[in-house]
Amino acid sequence: MTTTLENLLGLSDFAWERLRTRIQGISDEEYFWEPFEGSWNVRKTDGGYAPESSVIPPEPSPFTTLAWRITHIVDILQAERTATWFGHQPEPEDGVPTVPGSADAARSALEKAYGVWRRRLASLSQEDLDRPMGEIAGPYAADDGTAFALHILDELIHHGAEVGTLRDFYRGTHPEDVFGAALAGEVTPAERPTLVADAAAAQRWELVPQLAELGFGLDEKTTNGFTAAQLAAGNGALETLRYLAEHGADLSITDARFKADVLGWAQWFRQDAAVAYLEGR
Repeated sequence: MTTTLENLLGLSDFAWERLRTRIQGISDEEYFWEPFEGSWNVRKTDGGYAPESSVIPPEPSPFTTLAWRITHIVDILQAERTATWFGHQPEPEDGVPTVPGSADAARSALEKAYGVWRRRLASLSQEDLDRPMGEIAGPYAADDGTAFALHILDELIHHGAEVGTLRDFYRGTHPEDVFGAALAGEVTPAERPTLVADAAAAQRWELVPQLAELGFGLDEKTTNGFTAAQLAAGNGALETLRYLAEHGADLSITDARFKADVLGWAQWFRQDAAVAYLEGR
């Protein structure tokens, strides 16, 4: 029987892996991008960086940048209260939340903050989860540890979704034709090794053989960890799947999410023609 703590840890890890995938490739320009006048951001100060804030936030709330939102997630996960409200004490190595001043620093800070939160969550007993938090939690004194853990997970999930949405917003307003650049010789396989998989993820099947002929690898994975062959099989793109198989793509590679090879993808997504082709090889 799965325990409450195991369920909390499972949900936490799922939300974190989704966020970690979504923050790959952020540039400093995107990190600090302000799409609207009056956006709240992370500003450079004499002592480093600080997020803009107000004791009583204005209404309606200002739009917040990726820098602001990621800093907020770091603070939520690594704050002292994610130990003390459960009746525990922070470990010396936990440190304190930082305000990242670059996209690279943000990724490192998030990794650190999630590691601290997960260790604290994993250390809880059922008694910790069942016990009212008491005076330290102020107006939430009567709430138990499970309620607080779910609150932190809600913060991770909904702010993580905001980060993903803002990245989509940025990409939509800053279009990049990396495929065209690759076909023109302006982007090399060394610079963007995953372009064949990325083309498959975008369902730009016509680009797969063109990019492969330019030397882009057939077995590289997308940010989500999928190969072009897996995506072709799952989408039933039989012509592309045949091309990849006949040109040496490794059909035995499994992905981290579904733990399935190329045939497994075809079977799972009920692509009968792809299954028949793969089983007949």
